Amino acid sequence: MLDSHIDRRFKRTWDFFLANATGLLLGSLVVLIGSIFIIPGPWFAFNLLQETLESVRTGRPVRWQAAYERQGNFLKSWGLTLIMGIPIALGYSLIVPGLLLSIIWFHAPMLAAEGRTVIGALSESFRVFQRRSDWAAYFLNVLVLVVLSAVAGLAFPIAFLTLPLSFVYLALCHTDEKAQEVLPRREVVV
Repeated sequence: MLDSHIDRRFKRTWDFFLANATGLLLGSLVVLIGSIFIIPGPWFAFNLLQETLESVRTGRPVRWQAAYERQGNFLKSWGLTLIMGIPIALGYSLIVPGLLLSIIWFHAPMLAAEGRTVIGALSESFRVFQRRSDWAAYFLNVLVLVVLSAVAGLAFPIAFLTLPLSFVYLALCHTDEKAQEVLPRREVVV
């Protein structure tokens, strides 16, 4: 269940990040390089987000190659970027509407990563928000992601660290909301 225990969730985020630092950082590098060329940026980011969610759920290590290997996500990633990104960007110009849209669509990227259509993910995210009475928890968790994004905006190299932290935090928020137990990370012995 999504709650306001941000300190514990961020500690879990940091622990997951440390356990998967190589895969997450290399995946972030792929995303950031792809963002320079604009077209592959959202696709690489969505692929890494999907890989992070799967790794959080299964406990397996994050594969950085997944950032560019998943061919079927290109249109979905751009649909999500445009349908979500434009209203949120316009809303942030007035501050409050952007924050409200960010809160309402908080789970949409993760729902799309689970396989829902873009419109289905946006509407389901809104329904999840409506079912909850503690909107303050959503606000606090969105605020963590906004702060991570703002820190990344200070200098491009910092985004190399904040991007994977944001993805892991978002995946943990989503799995906590769906009350799915995260399996312990398995060690792979070769």
